[in-house]
Amino acid sequence: MIDKTSRYAKIEAVTAPDASGEDVTLLSLREIPATTGVFFHAPGEGERLDHLAQRYFRDPKKFWRICDASDVLDPFDVLVPGRPVLIPPNR
Repeated sequence: MIDKTSRYAKIEAVTAPDASGEDVTLLSLREIPATTGVFFHAPGEGERLDHLAQRYFRDPKKFWRICDASDVLDPFDVLVPGRPVLIPPNR
């Protein structure tokens, strides 16, 4: 179900009842690792998380690394031009 290279690969699966009482299998919540940033990037007009991930990690799908490094950034948030975003190491 989950690719072995996914950040969710080692997350435990749990079973819980849905609204109708049927059991469904879910992944437990993923603990966000402590991350120290390398530097801050002040995004320009129209920049998105996937743009920053492509620029700094050469992979737009690694946008979640930037989200994990920030306490307030959600993957669906729109970047505010000029508001610094923490860029973590690519590891």
